[in-house]
Amino acid sequence: MRPKPGTSDAEMAVYRLDGMELRISDHPDVYEPSEDTILLLGALGEAEGHALELGTGSGMVAISLARRCLDVVATDVNPHALVLARANARRNGVAIETVRADMFDGIKGRFDTIVFNPPYLPTGPDDTTGDRWLDASVNGGPDGLQFTRRFLAGLNERLSGRGRAYVVSSSLSGFPRCLPAGLVGRVVVTAKLEFESLDVHRIERS
Repeated sequence: MRPKPGTSDAEMAVYRLDGMELRISDHPDVYEPSEDTILLLGALGEAEGHALELGTGSGMVAISLARRCLDVVATDVNPHALVLARANARRNGVAIETVRADMFDGIKGRFDTIVFNPPYLPTGPDDTTGDRWLDASVNGGPDGLQFTRRFLAGLNERLSGRGRAYVVSSSLSGFPRCLPAGLVGRVVVTAKLEFESLDVHRIERS
């Protein structure tokens, strides 16, 4: 499922997905919606309840969740992303709560839906660009799984009893073989791209 972009001005794209129209502006210091974003959106048809998105970026996923869920908390370490996400939410007529946070740090309570499109590119010292916010959004550490492991380690504490989590992985980095005790997962959506394949994993309590 791919977007059909159209531009009403130089900084805004219109995405039409499953009958939903999203108007999303970008920012030079914020990760722009891409194939992984669209793939993740396609996996969220059953999303409901109290929702959390980690690393919201432009806010596109959080905005789509706000149209399905009762309320949405969207986090990011990048302050530019939070400003952009709030503006995009207003543009699309929904409200989201934004919190500056590193992963689950400072996040309290449990959520029925948790979503994360982590930085998954394997990176070493020579792979960084020196752009603080770009590097934070794409660099996944030596094996590409640095943030995915942190996400899975903290998930049990934040997932409600009936909750589901959705996380993106790439064939460039793989996915951890073992989930923390009490969690089970399976791939629900896959996309094959030119240089990699992407999966969305749905994780819930066993």
